[in-house]
Amino acid sequence: MRILWCLLLVLWATMARAQTELIVLKVGGAYSTWGIPDPNSTAPFDRARRTVFEAFTKKHPEIKLERFTSLSIQGPAAESGILMAYAGGTAPDIVYVNMRLMRQYVGQGFLQPLDGLLEKYPDTLTRVHPNLKKELSVDGHVYSVPYAQFVQALYYRKDLFREVGLDPNRAPQTWDEFYTYCQKLYDEKKGQWGFTFPPSDGSWYWINFLYAAGGDVTRQNEKGQYVAAFNSDAGEKALAFYRKLMTTKGISTKSTTRAQDISTGKLAMWFSYQSDDLTNMNSFDLNPSLIGIAPLPKGPTGLRGNELNASMWGVNASVKEGKKLQACYDFVNFMASEAASRIRVQAYVENGLGQLVNPKELKKWGYEEFITVSARPWLESQEALFASGKPEPAGPNMAFIYKLLDEPLDQATLYPDRSIKQILSAAEQKVNSKLLNYADPATVAQRRTVANGIAGVILALLTVLLGRVFTQAWRGRKLATTSMAGSRLPLRTHLAAWAFMLPAVFSVALWAYFPLLKGMVMAFQDYRILGDSKWIGLDNFIEAATQETFWKGFYNAFAFTGWLLGLGFMLPIILALMLNEIPKGKVIYRVLYYLPAVTTSVIVAMLWKQFFDASPQGFANALLSVFHIEPQKWLQDPAQAKFAVVLPLIWAGAGPGSIIYLAALQGIPDEMYEAADLDGAGVLTKIWRITLPTLSPLIIINLVGATIGAFKIMEPVLVQTAGGPDYATHTIGLEIWYNAFMFLKFGYATAAAWMMGLVLVSLTIYQLKVLQNVKYSTAGR
Repeated sequence: MRILWCLLLVLWATMARAQTELIVLKVGGAYSTWGIPDPNSTAPFDRARRTVFEAFTKKHPEIKLERFTSLSIQGPAAESGILMAYAGGTAPDIVYVNMRLMRQYVGQGFLQPLDGLLEKYPDTLTRVHPNLKKELSVDGHVYSVPYAQFVQALYYRKDLFREVGLDPNRAPQTWDEFYTYCQKLYDEKKGQWGFTFPPSDGSWYWINFLYAAGGDVTRQNEKGQYVAAFNSDAGEKALAFYRKLMTTKGISTKSTTRAQDISTGKLAMWFSYQSDDLTNMNSFDLNPSLIGIAPLPKGPTGLRGNELNASMWGVNASVKEGKKLQACYDFVNFMASEAASRIRVQAYVENGLGQLVNPKELKKWGYEEFITVSARPWLESQEALFASGKPEPAGPNMAFIYKLLDEPLDQATLYPDRSIKQILSAAEQKVNSKLLNYADPATVAQRRTVANGIAGVILALLTVLLGRVFTQAWRGRKLATTSMAGSRLPLRTHLAAWAFMLPAVFSVALWAYFPLLKGMVMAFQDYRILGDSKWIGLDNFIEAATQETFWKGFYNAFAFTGWLLGLGFMLPIILALMLNEIPKGKVIYRVLYYLPAVTTSVIVAMLWKQFFDASPQGFANALLSVFHIEPQKWLQDPAQAKFAVVLPLIWAGAGPGSIIYLAALQGIPDEMYEAADLDGAGVLTKIWRITLPTLSPLIIINLVGATIGAFKIMEPVLVQTAGGPDYATHTIGLEIWYNAFMFLKFGYATAAAWMMGLVLVSLTIYQLKVLQNVKYSTAGR
């Protein structure tokens, strides 16, 4: 009887679960930290956010939230990692949206309009700042809802101010004061700086100066198109001030260890965020009473300007089912609600961080006892910053605007004599063409006419060439048929052969030739990941042929080839000759030399990037200091960057390459060397007359392979310099990769890849001609 009752209970539970089946929502974004916080994280910020997610699931037990995880792209294009999920149909249901990514996601069809959400919950946008609210509408629809809002503020160390005689309760109010404060706070002996910019994405801070000067990054023209707008009087003032900060000794620096420098007192002022919940987003191991927070200094206009940002949630366009869509609406509304704000504040207080919370929020939710004296000035600065805040740059493809804005910053410091106007003009043209897809219609029409003419000539030449090939093939087949008449193989033999070959042919066609044909089509399209790609003819090839960065990439690809072959091609041969003469421990030496081959080029590049740290404490500079040589910028100097990038590749490739040549050396008969000894030949004579001629086929093969490999170099350059400084290390491989995975210009990237492929095919044809004359034989030992 008990068994029967147990079976009935199990059946009842199964039926009840079927009636109340959970609605599963995947939540996340390009970074794993942008979704549901890691359950194992003990950071107060993550614990506070996790409390909000737990409160939602408690309120909606019918909804189960899952943390979205996927493969990610490391480095500058990390934010584009979610593209892989969209392309594969595995993107999250609730998508984290960054301000500068919003229009890009909408243009790609990733998000759906939230009209239904705002109809059901009309108060969803109540907490959104008016300046942000204006930017949420795209073509009359709202696609994402902020749940947290941020402003960039000026943070400073009060104790360092006090040490140099500055008022710890008064931050610099103008650019001139900011400059003077930096001068006073600089201490060469302590290694202390007034301010710092990061080595990359420094424009993320620089736009604050642009806003304070009264400028903007983009604007809409009379046709409603977004165009770059920083080539202006305000832009010139902001860039000139940046040049002044970076070129005057002791004012500002570029630091790769900003967080460490702040904690150890080597950095006096820096830009960071305040949020609508937290007036002090201090993530450093510092006493809050040591930190001052103030509005950014006023520009020449007498006005303040600073970046305004938000973390937002959107709904995947593929979510169509009623209950699931409603669950998405419930989630987005809850995360943006006052209830979620109260839960976050409570979590911060309970985690001992009440002194960092916005005093307004503390008072609103009954935690007035945690309002400290030092927090009140923070609140005043926050109110001023939200009032003067301007949203991140707007436009259809702003995900990587900071990369392109870094270029004029680099040029302003690398070339102090170059005109600011000239720098900004070139940068503005690049932003218009690469990100905003804007070009002068008359110029486009002229280029299309020229391109069509060139394409016609190429097609005519190809037709003639193919005609000759088919004619020769037909004549050869006819002669073969005549000479082999009567010796044809039966049909059964042909069918059996094709039956064996068919799996291989199908596999090669599927994984090699189908992507090739797909890429050929993409090269003539304005390609979209989720479909609706438009045919644009030769426009992608026209753009590639007229882009300065494309030809710069080609030039640098040949330059890298020259550097690698000139400095590194003979080194493996020399090492192999030396290893061949070692009497003892040959195996140990071979293993040691081969070890770099088991380490990926990315890891090698990261290690050498630290080796080439531009600070006096960098390992390379520390070695130079022994010989009383000034610290070098290495990867930050266009004159040194190519060498600094090539050296790790030579180091990593010399050992494994020497093992290959060493194996070939074992195939040279000892009798040849013995005969040379009898003739009185010396070491150099034997190498020149016996070793090198014997190795010549392998040397030629490796020469062509090394040339192709050097031409395609990308990953190590991406890790070490990302193509900079000032495109000194920008290769054609990087040009293709950036445009595909950062600017989402897949058609352009494919067209550029085809143009690079033509060069590599030419080198491969030459290699095949070399290989057909090479004869292989077993070793004489």
